[in-house]
Amino acid sequence: MGNSASALPYTVDEQTHPPSRPGSYGFAIHAGSRKSDSLPVTVLKATKSTLASTPLSPRSRDPTNQLVPAIQHFRKCKTLVHPNLLKVYATLDTDYPNGDGPPDLGGRPPHQPLGSDVLTTGDLLIVTERAIPLEDYLDSLPASSENANKVSWGLHNLINALGFLHNTAKLAHGAICPSSVYVTPSGDFKLFNYSLLTSIGISDGGGGPTPLFRHLEGAITPNEYRSPERLENRWDAVSTSAVHTMDSFSLGILIEHLYGHPGSGTGGKIPLKLQKAVQRLVTPNIRMRPRVLPLLKCPVFDAPYIHAMDFLDTMSVKPAEEKIRFIQSLPELLGRGVLGRDVAVYKVMPVLVGAVTTIAGTDGAMQQDVNRREVLATIPPLFSIAENHLRADPDEFKAALTPIVEVLFKVNDRGVRGALLQRSALYSAHMDKAALNISVFEPMCSGFTDSSGALRELTLKSAISLVPNLTPTNLEKLVRYLIRLQSDPEPSIRTNTAIFVGKVAPNLSENSRQKLILPAFERAMKDDFKPCRLAALRAVQSCKEYYSPMDVSTKVMPAVVSHLLDVDSEVRKEAFGVMESFMVILRVESTKMAEEEQRRAAMAGPANDMAGGVPNGVGSAGATAASTAEAPSSGSYLSSLGSWAASKVVESATGTSSAPSASASAGHVSELPSRTSYSAPAPARAAPPAPKPTPVQQQRTPAKAAPAFASLSLSDAKIGGGGGGGGGGWSDDDDDDLGLGGGGGEDDEDFFASFGAKPSSSTGLKIGGVKSASKLGGKGKLVMPAKAKAAPKPAVKKLASDHVDDGWDDF
Repeated sequence: MGNSASALPYTVDEQTHPPSRPGSYGFAIHAGSRKSDSLPVTVLKATKSTLASTPLSPRSRDPTNQLVPAIQHFRKCKTLVHPNLLKVYATLDTDYPNGDGPPDLGGRPPHQPLGSDVLTTGDLLIVTERAIPLEDYLDSLPASSENANKVSWGLHNLINALGFLHNTAKLAHGAICPSSVYVTPSGDFKLFNYSLLTSIGISDGGGGPTPLFRHLEGAITPNEYRSPERLENRWDAVSTSAVHTMDSFSLGILIEHLYGHPGSGTGGKIPLKLQKAVQRLVTPNIRMRPRVLPLLKCPVFDAPYIHAMDFLDTMSVKPAEEKIRFIQSLPELLGRGVLGRDVAVYKVMPVLVGAVTTIAGTDGAMQQDVNRREVLATIPPLFSIAENHLRADPDEFKAALTPIVEVLFKVNDRGVRGALLQRSALYSAHMDKAALNISVFEPMCSGFTDSSGALRELTLKSAISLVPNLTPTNLEKLVRYLIRLQSDPEPSIRTNTAIFVGKVAPNLSENSRQKLILPAFERAMKDDFKPCRLAALRAVQSCKEYYSPMDVSTKVMPAVVSHLLDVDSEVRKEAFGVMESFMVILRVESTKMAEEEQRRAAMAGPANDMAGGVPNGVGSAGATAASTAEAPSSGSYLSSLGSWAASKVVESATGTSSAPSASASAGHVSELPSRTSYSAPAPARAAPPAPKPTPVQQQRTPAKAAPAFASLSLSDAKIGGGGGGGGGGWSDDDDDDLGLGGGGGEDDEDFFASFGAKPSSSTGLKIGGVKSASKLGGKGKLVMPAKAKAAPKPAVKKLASDHVDDGWDDF
């Protein structure tokens, strides 16, 4: 008992007004919210034990405490419902968590103590719509003449509330004073505090109001708001008069208080049009006091602000055509400042949202033209309010607009969809990602395949604002729609698709970019529509950061270069700009490649020097010539072959000899360093010195420099069956065409003589243990010229694997 506040579907947050404030009657005011949707509410909370121990009025000697009127108010507030009465969402007496509540004390004798049937250990909680006391509202108004309409509208609300109590409920309020009035954020005045609510003319032995009313009213209602007959306790006059007489007097005093406040904007005076009515309300003659409801005809209520507010309150029962005309006039009223921010956000928007939700949630309602027109008329003011008044507060924006956007996207109407798509940038910036992906993007995709070209194009343009919030799955789905739209029959859609691809590229994954952007741009550049080609060229340049230099040179520039001579001058100019932009990228990349090649050459140079030192007896000129000699061309193959073979002959004139190595005896020639060479016996004609390598040649030297032809061994050339194996990239057919056989003859000593011999089918060519048959010009041995025979035939030395004497003179 007393611990069941958590049973309410509302949270009770911090206290805003203490229970000891004047006119609180023991109730503290707390902020709160609804647990299901975080709707802000106001919670009035009173501790029953405190109420039972607190006198009702400090000025009264009556021992009656605050608990009795609090229980009466608690019971009555749940039974009265009217637009101008403070709306009660829920109540809870924690001593009665099952909802039974405390007993009715209206028929109990005033002086009778509370019995055991009234528990006093828990709390009383009343959850209402969000509101603040009237005095707080008046104090918050700035000094402005525009506030007069706000106060007049509040008075309009109170008159309607009293008219309902007097004419419909047949009850007198009995406690009309500032502490019984609350004001909502939209500026509506709401009547509350039903602790003295009573009927008039009850037969209780003395007539007049209930005994409880007569006992409590002096302590609850301030004296200035009590009519003369109440002050004089003339209950017989009250019981024989109309039900409105007590409240009419109190209302007249309240009007003086409202317009006399500095925030009312009237300079502390009652408006002239209302002064005569107030005089009649406060007359001492109880029978001369008028009813309050006809007061609404007073000219003070004839103002655009009051007309608009009144229409909003009753719009649900207005004819459809009237509603449409009023909704269409709202942008003007908002633009001229007739309706301020508080009214727009807290009154206009909820009314419009309710109207749209009712229509959209009714099956077949959108098929009626009048309902469709009403929904279409509602969208512009809704988004205008959100843009102008809610953008500064993202949380409030999301709470107000998210539900209506979700509802509108479910409406299957092109006009409604188009109106929503035109404002996608607004709501996509404030709605959460989950709602955008599920409630917005999913239904939006139907527009990509709609039969209306205008809707397809509008869907495409609006989707760009959703891209940063889309999930990877929805991005892939969007990519598929973009590929499809590139084949759209509408040229403007194809053009906008190219632009869209350029804008969406930063949000795509690397895989999606590779699949989409370049193929899309290539396809768009081939379009017959000039703006499409222009858009593709500009998008290509805007996405250049996503291309590698190799893609630029092999894919992008070939696609662009054909437009350098486009039939349209603007396209040609754009293409030249794109080419110049990409040439800068390629030049930078080429410079980097050259620097990298120089770095590798610098690292490879010392390694070659260490691996290929010059042996004793070999001059530097010979090494230079060997390293810079060029490979023979295929046109002079015979002379080159002879030169190459001569390089394998080691002359005894050097004074050195080497025993055949194991590798030489096995039929393989060792691969020798390219910078080492031995001179062959001096030929009949001295060879010219070889030129020094140029810097360009040095820069192009790889990490492992390829040997020049002057120092190639048979294994380096990969010809025949030499040690490299596999033919070195030449096929068997190449060997046949060039006249090189596999290996077979034994006539090593007659190698140079064979160049002058007649063809012979049985004689082959063997060099360094590798035999090659000659098929040049027929079968037979090749013989050297006669002057070459004058020199003694050198002996062919089989080189050891560690012998470095592999040089030869150029012919």
